[in-house]
Amino acid sequence: MNLRQLVKYVLWRDATQHGEYRTFLKLMGPACPSIVVDVGANDGFYGSNSFPFVARDWRAILIEPHPNVFARLQTKFAGKPRVTCLNLACSNQRGLLPLFIGKDGDAGTLSTICRDDNDHFRTARTEQSVEVRVEVLSEVLESQAIPRDFGLLSVDTEGMDYEVLLGLNLPKWRPRIIITEDYAPKDLAKFNHLREHGYRLRAHPLGNTIWSLT
Repeated sequence: MNLRQLVKYVLWRDATQHGEYRTFLKLMGPACPSIVVDVGANDGFYGSNSFPFVARDWRAILIEPHPNVFARLQTKFAGKPRVTCLNLACSNQRGLLPLFIGKDGDAGTLSTICRDDNDHFRTARTEQSVEVRVEVLSEVLESQAIPRDFGLLSVDTEGMDYEVLLGLNLPKWRPRIIITEDYAPKDLAKFNHLREHGYRLRAHPLGNTIWSLT
């Protein structure tokens, strides 16, 4: 944590990577439902889009497939009844898939179920993998009784954000704000998908896009 990040955390309990929390607040408005869903939550703190809301006692669904990272996530939020931690990945089809460990190892930020072969993944991904359970996000939300209208959906899945969104029934669930991670090969399809479902691009912090309902 550098000095800027420390100041953000001390003043606003903001653990987001580039101060995205303040953008979320501007877009949400005062009557926003206090529910956050984080797909690819990592340890729930490092660069986390959900932590500022968990710290304010929002209902939270935190999803992380990497088994060692998930253990840290679960330990961090043990004793918080409004936080549910789920050890799984999300995509547009359910099943069992290999989670390829990233070159940052147990830090977990580069692990992915994406099988694309390109310069990025040849740099970021190893051949080491563990088998993980993969679910469709709509079914996860249904099982957790998440209402149609909720505050924030954060998706950071190393090349699989588009598939995660395809697995969400957007006509049924309407998160007020969606933040996704950039991944050039799928960005155009992902952007068109969000626009077709009534979302407007509102901000483009480094490496991410933030969308809200129009």
